[in-house]
Amino acid sequence: MADKFFIGQGKLDLHIDNCQSLKDKRRVVKSLKERLKNHYNIALCEFGDLSLWQRTQLCFVTCCNDKSVVDSTMKKVIDFIDRVHSVTLLDFELHII
Repeated sequence: MADKFFIGQGKLDLHIDNCQSLKDKRRVVKSLKERLKNHYNIALCEFGDLSLWQRTQLCFVTCCNDKSVVDSTMKKVIDFIDRVHSVTLLDFELHII
């Protein structure tokens, strides 16, 4: 019997509220990434809109041998982002491989 594992990938398109400089953006994004890593044990990277002050795109991944755990983790990340007052979730994509 082959062992299975599942990889969940999410792409987030975010607007950063009340951001006046790239320094403000880096502070908000760094804080958000650290909180997500600590709460949900996921890997994150910023990949888009790097030079815009109020926009960012993040990608995250998670993996587990149980597909429902991967799905649940990804939904919890989206719910967490929705509750963060410093950013607005504009769009997201979720995929399980």
